[in-house]
Amino acid sequence: MKEPSSKIILQVISVSKSFLKVQAVKDITFSVEQGEIFAFLGPNGAGKTTTLRMLLDIIRADHGNIYWNLNGIKSSLPPSEHIGYLPEERGLYLDIPILRSLVYLASIRGMNPAKAKHKALEWLDRLELSNRANDKLQALSKGNQQKIQFIASILHQPSFAILDEPFSGLDPLNQEKFIEYIREINEQGTTILISAHQMPLVEKIAKKIFLINKGQELYHGTLDGIYDIFAQKHIINIRLNSSAAIQTVKEFNEAESIINLDDFNVQLTLKQGSKLNAALSELAKIEEISDITSYKPDLHDIFLQLVKKHNQ
Repeated sequence: MKEPSSKIILQVISVSKSFLKVQAVKDITFSVEQGEIFAFLGPNGAGKTTTLRMLLDIIRADHGNIYWNLNGIKSSLPPSEHIGYLPEERGLYLDIPILRSLVYLASIRGMNPAKAKHKALEWLDRLELSNRANDKLQALSKGNQQKIQFIASILHQPSFAILDEPFSGLDPLNQEKFIEYIREINEQGTTILISAHQMPLVEKIAKKIFLINKGQELYHGTLDGIYDIFAQKHIINIRLNSSAAIQTVKEFNEAESIINLDDFNVQLTLKQGSKLNAALSELAKIEEISDITSYKPDLHDIFLQLVKKHNQ
């Protein structure tokens, strides 16, 4: 087998996993390079968490190979002090004081306890939870529990962090803060693999992505690459004064697809190569249109398009 590039620190080759009669992951291949923020994206049940657990040897792949080359150590799984893991399902001690739990978890991953306590207090202060340091995790809200889980995953300053649904339970303000934190720890040297389904958030931080649905690859490459391939067709949203006018819109020849959003709103996707100005001029002849907007697809639109096509 060809030796991986020196920059590649994780390589997944033709990995598959089934549970009874359900194939959770089917023959997927990807690699992560040092210093990247790599996004592993898909809807619920797509196979994301199963894949991440295979990376960490929590469950074993039925077929395929997983190679790590982290900090110069080639292995099937790096030492725990080199890895940070934020699981989708919370895994912290519910009945132990938060600060004590954070210090313990960091220390068993090789961090000096005194340093771990100092850094934990810093993070608790940044996340506005310093006054809850001696509370038990079960006393916190879902969003605050997620903040503690995040601290636990990165407190020991791992070389590689796997963040499974890091935005879960967070309000929009805290989601934006987490984007800043993820950027920050990445700039400090931590390579990040983030699994999520909030496409607008992922677009802000990831450069490379892997889209998965029903355990199968839909796209693997750069964000710029997926835009070049799938974001060339214009989308037009139309609001109508009369639901009867929807039939008139459906007769528009330049539309590749037409979706009824509700009784008065329709979404058109223009055919590849169609001229936007010409299409808008033609649509303007329909008197029942009260509002019309156009845009190119973002990652969310592209993903929905690919999933829909794959499901069909």
